[in-house]
Amino acid sequence: MAQIPREAGRPVFTDYGRLSASCKTALHQFQTGEMVHAYLLTGARGLGKRTFAKLLASALFCTSETGEKPCGVCEGCRRVWDDNEPDVISLFADDGKQIGVDRVRDVIRAVGQHSFGTGYRVVLIEPVEKMTPQAQNCLLKSLEEPVARVVFLLMTHELTATLGTIASRCARIKMRPWPDELMTETLTRMGCDPARIPTAVGLAGGNIGMALEVLNGDGLEEKDREFLTDALSLQSDADVLKVSTRLKDQRETADQYLILLENALHQALLAKAGLLPEGALAQYSAAWRDCLPHADEAGLNRMLDAVFLARKRRAGQVNWQSTVDQLMMTILEEQKTWRQS
Repeated sequence: MAQIPREAGRPVFTDYGRLSASCKTALHQFQTGEMVHAYLLTGARGLGKRTFAKLLASALFCTSETGEKPCGVCEGCRRVWDDNEPDVISLFADDGKQIGVDRVRDVIRAVGQHSFGTGYRVVLIEPVEKMTPQAQNCLLKSLEEPVARVVFLLMTHELTATLGTIASRCARIKMRPWPDELMTETLTRMGCDPARIPTAVGLAGGNIGMALEVLNGDGLEEKDREFLTDALSLQSDADVLKVSTRLKDQRETADQYLILLENALHQALLAKAGLLPEGALAQYSAAWRDCLPHADEAGLNRMLDAVFLARKRRAGQVNWQSTVDQLMMTILEEQKTWRQS
């Protein structure tokens, strides 16, 4: 997911404050130096967890003496944003590999040393569920015995996969989907193409990271277009198996695909009601567009219900393969009915 950039050199701070009460509270705590020792940022990929965590860290290292912190332009803020602040230690699993216990021990040793500047040390870890059980238990010991002026900012895409004893020792910051109006305001202020923003917001379903990916490229990424083409053009059980296998093998990122599917179905309902401008469905496959004139509202809603159920089950301890098979079979049966009409 694309990170949310600074707004003309200044973080989009006020927007996060409008996103949820927990975001607003955390902002105030970091601006006033009243933080607790650990926070857990929860929510789907692309909602801005890492960006918000860096904004919070920036507030501690901002050297501006006027206005609200962080200013986003001083040397302290820039060091945080450019990953050059030695007192901000990051532990990310961007390569998809697990975070082992040795890496966590290295971080814990580092925070035990003297700070280089303000006296604060901030540890960013994402995602917590990528930590091995041994690594999570090692981290837990540090959370149980907090060190003064050390703040942990932990991030998780799947709260149910995070050790409960870790979650219980952290203040919770719940990242919520961005309302369309707020996302539009934010993207406009970032200087994104105004003509493309409505389409990006419509596709993103509250996921600002996904909206930025659409705006920074030529629309949907190739893998996203391929998924939607396959999922919305099912002809046989073999097609169902192909899409189901992709979702099964990519459970960690499956919610992104399900959001895309959900938005496609929402837009189909709007198109059926005559509420979309001409050409609004151009990003979808010709097979899907040809199918829609025969679609009925009840069938589209049944497909949406199946997507909602799959997203709910993905976060729980259920048979994921069975869930995606059921979802794709529902979509296949509906499309078969439309083609026969």
